[in-house]
Amino acid sequence: MKAKSLGELEQQIMDIVWEYKHCSARDILNRLETEKKLAYTTIATILHRLHGKGLVERKGDGLAYIYSPKLTKESYSKNLAQSFLKKFIHSFGDVAIASFAASIDRLPKGKREYFLTLLEKYDKTK
Repeated sequence: MKAKSLGELEQQIMDIVWEYKHCSARDILNRLETEKKLAYTTIATILHRLHGKGLVERKGDGLAYIYSPKLTKESYSKNLAQSFLKKFIHSFGDVAIASFAASIDRLPKGKREYFLTLLEKYDKTK
């Protein structure tokens, strides 16, 4: 599945759907009320878009829909990262790889060590 990038509000709503597993637009609106004032129709529209992008499934429940994630947050983020890297390397070639490698030094020590361990783990040539 090709990962679709999300806008800020789409990401916030997806995070809630992932957390709740099954929720309505009203559930999301109630959760976001403390952070920002949004109309119910805004939440419903975003959920409709997320459904169109294939990120959530919906089932009718009377007059409302119940939404649930079609994939895990981990699976989505993995697909998004792979898609980004593929496009980045295709567009910029060796410059992209060199830039990415140079940026590893800017990671906090623990994250850098974890990243390098993962690279070694997935290195198919060893």
